[in-house]
Amino acid sequence: MTAILANGDFPAMGGKAWALMASAARIVACDGAGARLKALSRRQPNAAELPPIFTIGDGDSGEVDLKIQEQETNDLEKAYRYCLAHGWRDITIFGAGGGREDHALGNIFRALEWGVDVVGDFGTFHALSPENSPLALKTEKGRAISVFAADPDTRMASDGLEWPLDGVKFKSLYCATLNRAAKDDVVLSADRKVFVYVAEA
Repeated sequence: MTAILANGDFPAMGGKAWALMASAARIVACDGAGARLKALSRRQPNAAELPPIFTIGDGDSGEVDLKIQEQETNDLEKAYRYCLAHGWRDITIFGAGGGREDHALGNIFRALEWGVDVVGDFGTFHALSPENSPLALKTEKGRAISVFAADPDTRMASDGLEWPLDGVKFKSLYCATLNRAAKDDVVLSADRKVFVYVAEA
């Protein structure tokens, strides 16, 4: 896996999200995130556990290993394109939230468009599309699960949710939020790209 680290809130050190990021083959950090992570790792005794960190961006938030001046895309998109150019397609995004809400929303919806998971301390956005349908989730009964469907023509099927999604018409982006797992195994399918958010607790 390649971890892309956006310049938002980092996963808490020692938590599940941090452990997943630290298990990556490499971390491609967005601009200021790279400098912050390197500074953090220098102050921590377990810094050696992190994979190599490569920083990319326009350089407006710190030193970068690869400077890309163009302003048509943000640093997250620059990092994503860099990964694809190197054949790294098993990508997970960290640090997408926190700070300015417009940045967080932009990061999350870019990730949905790309079909890339977004992991944080409070939960994970799983990218679901016709290409990886059905999606089997190992969770636990009662765990909060939300679905965000940007396309109102989306049709889904579900097994294991308290309120099934079969036949639901997605009249809004948020109409399928705040559902719950009715059992430990949940299976979802969709005919369009959606994000399935599974809360950490």
